Amino acid sequence: MPRKDSRRRRTIWALSISACLIVAVAGWVVWDRSQFHETAVPGDVLVSGNGRTLTTPTDWTGCEEKPHLEAQETAHVITLVLKRKRHSFLSENAVCDAPHDGLVTTTLSKPMGDREITDAVTHSVITPFDGSHLDHPRYLPHGYAPADNVIAPGNRSTAPYVRARNPSWTTTYQRNRDKGGQAGYVSVTETVGETPNTAGTRTAVKGHPAHLQEHPGGSRSITWSNKGYTVTVEAGDPLMTRAEFLRIAEQLNR
Repeated sequence: MPRKDSRRRRTIWALSISACLIVAVAGWVVWDRSQFHETAVPGDVLVSGNGRTLTTPTDWTGCEEKPHLEAQETAHVITLVLKRKRHSFLSENAVCDAPHDGLVTTTLSKPMGDREITDAVTHSVITPFDGSHLDHPRYLPHGYAPADNVIAPGNRSTAPYVRARNPSWTTTYQRNRDKGGQAGYVSVTETVGETPNTAGTRTAVKGHPAHLQEHPGGSRSITWSNKGYTVTVEAGDPLMTRAEFLRIAEQLNR
């Protein structure tokens, strides 16, 4: 008889522990979900050449995890949203450090095709830039590599990454990033539509009329139009020569 009572007590104890764990886990899930919120996708959106991948720039503070880009798909519409999560161990009054920035990507279940893209928060229509039209530099000075952030002409290079009027995308390359050396950047921005630019010195890129602007400290930009697109190459690198910069622009290739 004592053996049965002991077994019964152990069973009751085990069930009690299990119940406590279930309640604790359920409570944690509910509490953890409270740290999530959704925001709009304000920046430019790139659709890959195969139509399966969507990419956009975003920013986040040290109080958050890097946001996730999520897509809800139907037969006719793709709805995008940025899912954000605040670190659960921080208080509401925690001081957050300066924003980080980077690119976030989502993969569609099937190619985009002729489906419309909308924003889940603002309900606005997003017209993405077609990645099959991206130009890539065949030449970059030593030490440059693709960067996971955006450095673009105008106010679209800083959060909250205001989307261009026409579909646009900026590809950024940086030199010696996170290696303790002298940093520099090159960005290639392509926008649908031929937009005349009269600022700067007249020159030519691949036979197309272009305008070159040079600023103190080694910052340069050159803009031209070609086959329905406006292209701007920008560089901020005190070690880059003018000849190197112009060579980058001349050797862009799809």
